[in-house]
Amino acid sequence: MLVDLPNWVGDQMMAMPALNRLVEGNRGGEIVLHTRPSMVRFLSAVFSQTRVVASPRKASPFSSALKVRGGGRRFDIGITLRNAARGKILIRLGSRWCAGSRGEGAQLLLSASCGIDRSRHQVHDADSLLAVLGLEAADASWRPDLPAGIEAEGEAALRNIGVDRERAIGLAPSTARGDAKRWPARRYGELAARLRSRGYDPVVVIGPGEDAVADELSRAARHELPVVGRNTDVAGLAAVATGLRLLVGNDSGPMQLAACVGTPVVALFGPTDPGRTTPLGSGHCVVSPPPGCDDRMRGISVDEVEAATVDLVRQRQ
Repeated sequence: MLVDLPNWVGDQMMAMPALNRLVEGNRGGEIVLHTRPSMVRFLSAVFSQTRVVASPRKASPFSSALKVRGGGRRFDIGITLRNAARGKILIRLGSRWCAGSRGEGAQLLLSASCGIDRSRHQVHDADSLLAVLGLEAADASWRPDLPAGIEAEGEAALRNIGVDRERAIGLAPSTARGDAKRWPARRYGELAARLRSRGYDPVVVIGPGEDAVADELSRAARHELPVVGRNTDVAGLAAVATGLRLLVGNDSGPMQLAACVGTPVVALFGPTDPGRTTPLGSGHCVVSPPPGCDDRMRGISVDEVEAATVDLVRQRQ
């Protein structure tokens, strides 16, 4: 079986329960996962019985098909969890029977296509595909078992920047898809200053190339805050997330990653629908602006986020 995964980290995290159904359903068979380079170590750790192959986000599906096949025969089954033509072309080239979502050339490329019920959480987007294969719907409560080595890596990363994990609160100020979903960095900075005054250790969680937003946050906090994530992959970020008391973040990959590995999150939602992408599991908090607010993310006050963060920490204690 060949399984093609979504492009973005947040989408991949919400696809993990469906992927687990596919892996368990094909136990004893060969499974190849096609993903992005930053996800390879995470997927290899969580699904050790699979082979993971990576392509850059805009890679040609023809070159990706050569990679996943490795010069060998086509797969019996190909599944794409991407709602994109590239993923459908890839599994058409790589497998004899293939399935994915409707649209984006599905009628020409796929053996079977299934609709997505967008009134439900995104974790269930692949349920109809799973049903075609005779598998149960995705279990939204499923969580990955991270190897002890990855959790130890997170503890070491926090220790190396002088952070006590008992007081560590992550702040994830970025999003991958533009500013509309971002709470202003200066408000994250003000939140960080307030959390420091309460005795917590705020940690800025970013990805490669996001130093500017981390610098802006530190200036607003009037303190040089510790930063993690500049030079790590998704497994490294997951390791850090397991060492945090909780994480405050936008509707983004780091927020979904933290929730996926069981770290409590305070999720800040503006223009997107929490019903589709709210953090899965218990012990999380969603903060949204009041109805009718024109600038959605700016409608969320620092007072609200501080209160939600402190309340969630106390609940966990």
